[in-house]
Amino acid sequence: MDKLLLFLNSAYLGLGAFFSFYVAPTLFKVLERTEAGKVVERVFPVYFSLGIVVMLISTLLGWKVSRSFFLLALINLLIHLVHRFYVLPTAHALKAVDYSAFMKWHGISMLLNGISLLLTLVMIIILSKRGG
Repeated sequence: MDKLLLFLNSAYLGLGAFFSFYVAPTLFKVLERTEAGKVVERVFPVYFSLGIVVMLISTLLGWKVSRSFFLLALINLLIHLVHRFYVLPTAHALKAVDYSAFMKWHGISMLLNGISLLLTLVMIIILSKRGG
């Protein structure tokens, strides 16, 4: 079970870091802003839905790992749910009508993503210390 959780969380962290710190910025450097935005808008719902699945599995199995792992997984799951079903739709709805408000929600989205990636890293460290 530890190896499964280590694999899932490591894969998700790698995917999230690669997309957040390389792919998304590169898209905005190479493509026009509107075109890059269209690509990112298509990818984000899938990315955060995948995070929901990984964190749901981590939460369901996490109580067998440790209390701290379980709580981190649960917090991370809640962050992903709020992100996917509240923050993303809100930002998307504001983009065309109030760009300033959209940028505020974009900042919130980036913050939540960063927190989620950090929590995932801590979860991986916990698993690794157990001999994963």
